[in-house]
Amino acid sequence: MNPLQAKFARYVELDLQARTQIDGLLRSEGRLVPAGADLIREGEPIHFVKLVIDGWGCRYKLLEDGRRQVVAFLLPGDLCNPDALAAEAMDHSIGALNDMHCALIAPEVFDRACLRSHCLRQAMAFDACAMLGMQREWTLNLAARPALARIGALLCELHYRLAALGLAADGRFATPLTQVTLAEATGMTSVHVNRVVQDLRGRGLLHWHGRHITLPDPDRLAQLSGFSPRYLHMNRFVPGTFAGDPDLAAKSPRVPPRTESKIAGAI
Repeated sequence: MNPLQAKFARYVELDLQARTQIDGLLRSEGRLVPAGADLIREGEPIHFVKLVIDGWGCRYKLLEDGRRQVVAFLLPGDLCNPDALAAEAMDHSIGALNDMHCALIAPEVFDRACLRSHCLRQAMAFDACAMLGMQREWTLNLAARPALARIGALLCELHYRLAALGLAADGRFATPLTQVTLAEATGMTSVHVNRVVQDLRGRGLLHWHGRHITLPDPDRLAQLSGFSPRYLHMNRFVPGTFAGDPDLAAKSPRVPPRTESKIAGAI
């Protein structure tokens, strides 16, 4: 199963027509974006719908002083710019965090695939809800959560999204993230991020060795951080963490209870 099918199957049950249309989209022209390079920059015209096949990317904005604010992480199966059917130019940039392979889909081909499959249109609607939900959650993260909960919630989100793709198991996943990138995504300094990472390590909630992160107790980290996966709208995905019985794949994930006193006492 390709990454777009894997993600969309967490929203709806994909029928044969939807799977056929998705397979067709992935036969589009491909492009390899080296780590640290940009797939597309703010202000550039939009000619294709870009889909991440492999690797990690990020949406970001540059400030006048050169500082970068990461506003979203892009994983395999993510559409970089589904608004290509309407927008003429990018209002933000997309960079590769490691070598990233993308499919370049002509807007008319993408539009035609959606028109041919009601199921695919449904999945696209769920995906749009998930993207909006992530933006709201990131706004909450930056505006209201203390530092430890801020980083904890982001790590929980990444783990959940990767687990849905089969790219995380037993709380462990490969990642190109650095503490600098994490700082750019959380509005913190890299020094502050390092202090929080050490705190999470001391609590037994995080192991970070090179390009691998392990969350030894994802449920506990979710509770400490106030993380609930509901905003990701993956109604057909119930993993072994953040949810009850992993066999109940048709049920929505439960919401881990918030522990306000723990959050208030975090950094």
